Amino acid sequence: MAMVLWLVLGFFLGGCGAVALDENVGLGGVTPEAVVESFLEDINAALADPALNEAATRQMWANRLASYFAPSERADQRQVMREMLDGFASANTRPTRGSRAEVTISYDRTRVLRADDRTALVKIANAVITVRWRDNEGNLLLERNGALLRLIGREESGLPVIRVDGRWYLTEAG
Repeated sequence: MAMVLWLVLGFFLGGCGAVALDENVGLGGVTPEAVVESFLEDINAALADPALNEAATRQMWANRLASYFAPSERADQRQVMREMLDGFASANTRPTRGSRAEVTISYDRTRVLRADDRTALVKIANAVITVRWRDNEGNLLLERNGALLRLIGREESGLPVIRVDGRWYLTEAG
């Protein structure tokens, strides 16, 4: 999922702070929906962070975003998140239109499609990724929208989550 999100951001951008987090701590969520919602909120916050052009800020966000994934997946996700943020920051210094790009993810609600004691599948209703290109004065030059789950290849199934030690985490499995 995360690798595909990176590819989606790269497609949109190329084609047309927060508190530090110990890398061993997992944010997770108390419910399957909570982990998905918190992850999406933090992606939006990371992409809007005015200090994202600084390597230390990108690493902090990569650590935080990766912490929403199951402990066994965090090292890989940390790298994927760092690459996504590096790519966004780099593309935003030379956007294809205007002087900067903004990326936001919006949705109506989340709900569990199916769950057992250890796994769940979370639907994100009406999830949209929007990219806006702006000029130096902040005027909108171009806007592109796409269905988030379709773009990351999970339109029908939703996002898989797993329960580890009583907390829910995103997972690539499923």
